[in-house]
Amino acid sequence: MRRILPAATLTPFATGLGEAGRHLADAALGETPASSGEYVDRGRVARSSPESYDPEREAELWEAVERFTRRAD
Repeated sequence: MRRILPAATLTPFATGLGEAGRHLADAALGETPASSGEYVDRGRVARSSPESYDPEREAELWEAVERFTRRAD
């Protein structure tokens, strides 16, 4: 695994540490502005998946979170 992961950064599907850090800093500092509901993917603004805008799915997730985090008294 130690040999595979560094080689993976040479593919177009991976980002090296330095470049990933720059993208993260740009997003955190507002250099790559994104509005609500958007993501920053390697320095580009991208919309979330269509599933993330599904209100029924959101309600199911919220109910699950409440169930999993409920305190047992």
